[in-house]
Amino acid sequence: MVNESEPYISVVEKKPAKSSLHNQVLSDALTFITLPVFSALILIAILLIYDMNQREPLDPVVYYFFIAAVLVVIFLSARLNYELHNRERKQVILPLQQMSMAARAIQYGNYNIVVDHYSNDELGQVCDSFRTMQTYLRNTIAERAHANTSRKILFSGIAHDLRTPLTAIMGYTEALQLGLGKTEEKRTQYLNSISTCADDLSKLIDELSLYNKLSTSRIICHPHPINFSKVIHTFIDEDKDYLLSRQVNVHFDTDDSLIAMLDEKEFQRIIFNLLANTIKYRSKDTSDVLISLKKKGTMAEFIYQDDGPGVPTEKLSHIFEAFYRTDEARSKTSNGSGLGLAIVAEIITAHKGRYRAENENGLKLIFEIPLAEGSTI
Repeated sequence: MVNESEPYISVVEKKPAKSSLHNQVLSDALTFITLPVFSALILIAILLIYDMNQREPLDPVVYYFFIAAVLVVIFLSARLNYELHNRERKQVILPLQQMSMAARAIQYGNYNIVVDHYSNDELGQVCDSFRTMQTYLRNTIAERAHANTSRKILFSGIAHDLRTPLTAIMGYTEALQLGLGKTEEKRTQYLNSISTCADDLSKLIDELSLYNKLSTSRIICHPHPINFSKVIHTFIDEDKDYLLSRQVNVHFDTDDSLIAMLDEKEFQRIIFNLLANTIKYRSKDTSDVLISLKKKGTMAEFIYQDDGPGVPTEKLSHIFEAFYRTDEARSKTSNGSGLGLAIVAEIITAHKGRYRAENENGLKLIFEIPLAEGSTI
């Protein structure tokens, strides 16, 4: 019974077309068989014609000549057989052996066996397809291994960051239940600590929810043409009092004419996370931040640079991963969930942009966002 919900595909059986490789093998075989036989028939015919025209018995020299001719034919046949075998070995047998070895190696996770046969016939096409499959499998396995590692880090980070405030809440709650808070001041201190840990948990859950939606593309950014510099300045102006209270000085070097494809709300979340990161991980009481904006081809290059301690070079490529922290000592949830830059990376990706990190007198984060058509005014 045909499932009507699935498309019906009609398959018409066709006779397989004779391939060029098949024709080549057949031609070689026919050459090997017919040439010696045809040569021998010609010799026999010559001998018979000569014998019919002679009344006397054949001279021994003729027999010797005939024997020599037959030996030559046998030699040529053997030589042709040798050449044919070598040609088929190089063009068919060896490539098939290589593919067989490579296929067996793939079973054991080795994708590096080389199949180095290149030709324009069907076997060459099969080898090309096999190499493409090898590359695809190698890349897929590498991506899956990286995804598994990232997932382990993610789950480990979630477990750690949930456990830390929960442990504190349970500890303070147990202390209150046991009557250890004998003074009003002590009870208030315990309750404030519980409230702080609960706030940390709430923020962590909110960030986890946002990161999950971003990473699974359930939040779709809606970029539209907008003045890039204006988006940045508007957000900084609105948070000016907060930045002054945290002694963060923001400096600008922006091209005010760039029109980029931005979701203003989501991009302001990026700026907020970057500033929060600077404040959390700085090594002194004040921070200087330089925000640069310039045109780079069809992209707007947004650079955020602070004067903090920076990041070890070997760890730069990991800072956009969820729950990744460069300093294990900064593992308290109150010091950050480890999701800030991961959320930034997902939002940039949703804008069809690119990102990278460098060290230059502090941490330098470089983002590229597509410009709108007619991006300057």
